Amino acid sequence: MEARLVELKAFLQFLRANCSFAFDVNRFDHRIRLQKYVFIARFLGWDNEYIYNLYVRGPYSPDLAKDYYSLGDISVSLGDYREYLTDFDMGKFVQIISGKKIAWLEVGATMLSLYNNNKDTITEGDTASFLIARTKDIKSDYDEGDFIEQVFDDLAKYKLVKSS
Repeated sequence: MEARLVELKAFLQFLRANCSFAFDVNRFDHRIRLQKYVFIARFLGWDNEYIYNLYVRGPYSPDLAKDYYSLGDISVSLGDYREYLTDFDMGKFVQIISGKKIAWLEVGATMLSLYNNNKDTITEGDTASFLIARTKDIKSDYDEGDFIEQVFDDLAKYKLVKSS
């Protein structure tokens, strides 16, 4: 099995064991969650090869979609998944995504994508205002109350984005 598929399978085993997420490729909400989980995991040390573009529901990787459709039986264990996800901060990942709804994952991943693509050009001290404003432009359907600001605060709390 290709190394990328082995790592994805290990990540799916991690999600099942630690996040109570048993991926079902036939469920649209599961495919959205997995896209965002893999994207967020990159910011926590999992150096996966997936290339993402920003789409309606946030960052999306066609290669990841191709891989999860071709995985086959994901219940077959690889042994200890930690062996394949060596630099990935699993504990922090679980803290971040625990209890998060798809809306949070979409907004959070969109914000991380914007941050990653613009961090070298954002003026010092403008990170919060830039990310919140751009995310509101892109995800205007989630701009009720202070939801986008709360997602930013969560990402800053876990040091995935600079808060100043």
